[in-house]
Amino acid sequence: MHYSASKKVTLDLSELYTWFVKKRRGGRCMENNSFFATVLRSLGYEVRNCGGRVSRAMSPYPEVRQTQATTYDGLNHMLNLIRFDDDGWYVVDVGMGAMGPKLPYPLRDNFETTSIAPRKIRIQRRAISESYASGSDAPKLWCYDVCYDPSRGADNKWIPTYCFTETEFLPQDYEVMSWFTSTHSNSFFTRNVTATKMIMEQEKIVGRVTLFKETIRESVWAERKVVRECKTENERVDSLKEIFGIELSKEEMDGIAPELSLACK
Repeated sequence: MHYSASKKVTLDLSELYTWFVKKRRGGRCMENNSFFATVLRSLGYEVRNCGGRVSRAMSPYPEVRQTQATTYDGLNHMLNLIRFDDDGWYVVDVGMGAMGPKLPYPLRDNFETTSIAPRKIRIQRRAISESYASGSDAPKLWCYDVCYDPSRGADNKWIPTYCFTETEFLPQDYEVMSWFTSTHSNSFFTRNVTATKMIMEQEKIVGRVTLFKETIRESVWAERKVVRECKTENERVDSLKEIFGIELSKEEMDGIAPELSLACK
């Protein structure tokens, strides 16, 4: 989105095919899950597209996490529900980046499992704190939470990640959501250059490498470290190619907004 002359994000499936398959790029939840849902439908699965709210406990800004961790954003996340004939509906979400589930999980209250060890994930059906209703009248949502390291006992806790309903969302709903998240000045995506790639070992996800602004961090199992600090825009462009496999054209490089560009030497 940032390394682009047009700054436009498309949800057109034929264009997403070119983007993902031919160019081998990534995207946000709406691009990833729209395309993946189409792949699953072509294989014969029954897929329902849903919408969710990302928890502010996931904010990259410490002041937001400290003061608003129990609240959620507006509808800004897309996920897929898939029906398995013998086992009901499962959540299949390939668009939540570093804190996503990394595996299908059943739409079952209080289901809990290990994602990228030692991290655990769970899903609960509960009311969120922002509901104006109270007690048994408060509407319940499906809430997906993560626990970074259960071995730490009381020193760790479940952190809300996003919540969602089973209401079916249509392509035109995602056009509205995508427009806001890719254009509004308050959107996380418009304010930050970011990229994430999963780290695989023998077909199993064991960690991730993430670029956020000028810093690239690697997390494998419970170990985290800074891989690189990009001092210039050229260094960040080189890192995108070397670490993430994203090779930008001259036009794409020149498309970065001045306020998001790192000072070149």
